[in-house]
Amino acid sequence: MISIYRGSDYFEAQLLRDLIEQDGLQVFLQGAALQGGLGELAAIGHLSIMVNDLDQSRARDIILAYERGDFALEEND
Repeated sequence: MISIYRGSDYFEAQLLRDLIEQDGLQVFLQGAALQGGLGELAAIGHLSIMVNDLDQSRARDIILAYERGDFALEEND
């Protein structure tokens, strides 16, 4: 597996993981169990989304689409 995302926002990492899984890719969110220890750990970049090496291009495309706002809901939604 290869890391395609590193960050600190647990909710964003969960959202990205879910978006990638919806595309049928296998995803592992590394560092999620560290959330409870943030008082004692540095809070920068402790989350990493891991995918199979062959899926990294598609997973990165999904993250780029998220960053562009392609998944944003319209006001009427």
